Amino acid sequence: MRNIEEIEAIKPLARIEPGGSGGDPMGEGARALLAAIKTQEAGTARVDTVSRPRRWARGRLAFGLAAAVVLAAGVVTVPVLLQDGVSSSYAVTMDDGMVTIEVRVRDFRDAAGMEQRLRELGVPAKVDYVPYGMQCRPRGQRVEDKDIPYGMFSEPENIPGEERGWQMRVNTKLFRPGQTWVWTISTFNDGRGTFTSSELLQGPVSPCEPVPAPTPSFTRSEFRSATREGRSLEGLQVDGKTVAEVLPELDKRHKKVLFTLIDVPPGNRGGYGEVRTQEEPVGGHWIVWEAEENAEGVIRLLVTEERLDRDPVEGGP
Repeated sequence: MRNIEEIEAIKPLARIEPGGSGGDPMGEGARALLAAIKTQEAGTARVDTVSRPRRWARGRLAFGLAAAVVLAAGVVTVPVLLQDGVSSSYAVTMDDGMVTIEVRVRDFRDAAGMEQRLRELGVPAKVDYVPYGMQCRPRGQRVEDKDIPYGMFSEPENIPGEERGWQMRVNTKLFRPGQTWVWTISTFNDGRGTFTSSELLQGPVSPCEPVPAPTPSFTRSEFRSATREGRSLEGLQVDGKTVAEVLPELDKRHKKVLFTLIDVPPGNRGGYGEVRTQEEPVGGHWIVWEAEENAEGVIRLLVTEERLDRDPVEGGP
């Protein structure tokens, strides 16, 4: 995911949900904000996979942790007392035999407690807290994007009904022997927000040695919708169609095609994150949700492996 699907520093802030603030989620400007504003290291290309940590920033909030792991039928809620005295919970459920963990975070300072809970729930995790503006020196061998299973991590999302928290899912069945999910956490200087960096490592993980983090730069995506009026695929309906249905039309137009794998938060209430962009074709059964183009006429298809109950890009059925 851009080594566990990099979600750049401000991407979660750009998520647009139907009924939420920030403008019309159907509008091109809102979609551009969601999909186009990125954090990118200087001199790094966006096309093709890059071995970098995944980074998130969440709104100016304080967070803690609770988790849910899919293990047995039914739901059991157990209170967990965090370092700051805030009561949280985790739920245990069964979903087609797949072990899945929902992580809810409200206070990021209890890194040791978070790591312990994740390990108890089957996640081979290493969690560290560092001061804002710092990061850990490289700590081991990163797993290349192409070797990270699609669906290992879900896109972070807000917790319904809560102003101070977000959640994600971690599929423990997809970890391979010797792999560790390394999660580094810091809090904004005013204490009202968080910044995290996440990566998947193979083999030994060295202790965190804090070093100054580079200042993020922000660039606008080179891609925009290709099916709008006046653009190369004007009038072509691609959303909800399979890759096998869309590619012949693009071949007739002699278009070079890239594939952007997108991840949708649990519940598909709106918004998505980009896992990676690749030239290697995906299966014909994958579902296309948008076709975008750059100035050179290259088309990238935003795709998911499974058909969803609603369009995660446009927000409609």
